[in-house]
Amino acid sequence: YPFLIESPRWLLSRDRGSRRARRVITKLRGLRNEHEVDIEVNHFISASHAQACDKHDDHTSSGMALMTMLKDKQIRRLLICSLVLQMAQQLSGINAVFYYSTMFFEGLIDNPLLGTTIVGGVNVLATYVALLLMENSNRRTLILWSAGGMFVSSIALVLCLLGYLTKIASLSF
Repeated sequence: YPFLIESPRWLLSRDRGSRRARRVITKLRGLRNEHEVDIEVNHFISASHAQACDKHDDHTSSGMALMTMLKDKQIRRLLICSLVLQMAQQLSGINAVFYYSTMFFEGLIDNPLLGTTIVGGVNVLATYVALLLMENSNRRTLILWSAGGMFVSSIALVLCLLGYLTKIASLSF
């Protein structure tokens, strides 16, 4: 598998002095000097050590870990944000759009399969654009614009399915 590289954390768990782990860290993180790589290696090793200590602690359980995360204000905020983003993605109905897109296009265009292909292509292009934007833009701004776009698209989809926008949709094709 030439495109799949080993996890540096796994490599360091096998051998703390692994040169291969250092090369992978350099490649993944884009680090330029040895000092930065040493800092990353120390982070991986200390995280592995902390995880090993947690495994041996009898008082730690998943419920206790969740409570610990919820008590810490910064981690609680990150946890809630990640849960809300995942729920928004699922509740936005995009999976239904991809699954039933051929049915959505029946009666609107001559070849519904072409419409489904266009939807998939737009998804691939939008993902590529999003990856480029994430590197150069503020992620919070991107999330807010994306959430707004999901909201507007969901409203338009519901209105089309209820038949309120059929005349407008048929005029555009």
